[in-house]
Amino acid sequence: MTYFRPITATVVAISLLLLGGCNTPDTISQFCGASITTLNAANAVFDDMKQSCLREVNSRQELGTFKPPLQSDTNCTAIGTQVEGAKAAAQLVSGWFTVINSLASFNTAKTGTDAGALATQTSAAFGAGSDVQNAVGSIVTAIASALTSGYQQRQLARDLPAVSGNITTVMNGLVKVIRDDYIGRLLASEEQKLADQYQGFVQTNSRDKPISPDLKLALYDRWQTQEAAIAAKRVSARNLISGLHAISQGLAELSANANKLTAKELPGLLAPYVSEIQALIPVIQKAF
Repeated sequence: MTYFRPITATVVAISLLLLGGCNTPDTISQFCGASITTLNAANAVFDDMKQSCLREVNSRQELGTFKPPLQSDTNCTAIGTQVEGAKAAAQLVSGWFTVINSLASFNTAKTGTDAGALATQTSAAFGAGSDVQNAVGSIVTAIASALTSGYQQRQLARDLPAVSGNITTVMNGLVKVIRDDYIGRLLASEEQKLADQYQGFVQTNSRDKPISPDLKLALYDRWQTQEAAIAAKRVSARNLISGLHAISQGLAELSANANKLTAKELPGLLAPYVSEIQALIPVIQKAF
């Protein structure tokens, strides 16, 4: 599958949009910068997937046993491998936004991303041969093309629609990991096992005589603190999902409408997405 298409009037129009107007590089830079920051913030969410698994494993111990928390678990190690794949995919997408930013600003593609190495890792999160993994391969090809000597904004304009679709596919894959695996499975299981741990302690230790109100209140307060931490992580993860969707939509809008807008109109297209993404970043980071 190839990205390259004949240069048409539409492509020329997009090229003029990317090249024209003093506000264009700033607008694209803001959008790319906010996108890169969000994708970097996703690392903390992905890293907590393994930690959530370990917290759930340790919550199976009865309160008061005073055993050191386990630092490893076979299932959690497997989740850690999946996590590294998801992080690699986020870094790969971040690398593409670095390419867009450098081309729009300096007409020269630059990125510190080793796209090929990252692509090898991503299959751990999405599976070899999946739609997401195929999209990853296409993004790697696009980055490699962009880094070729002589690649300029005109080629970026030509390739942008196809790359945008592949970026959306990868973003949807990341959203699925966050929504289904992290929020839907890991945090939910951790939350339930934590409640079971406290309830089990109360039931076991109240068989002979009731637990004192002070102890019960202390246990409740401790459970509430841990419960609030889980809830905060869930909120951050949901806001990360919103941020990833906003990035995908902003890039899709740029790709679909660039040929219809003048350079002066571009800020009006991207500004709402930039504002939304920038507002979400501190909320995403808050729980971590």
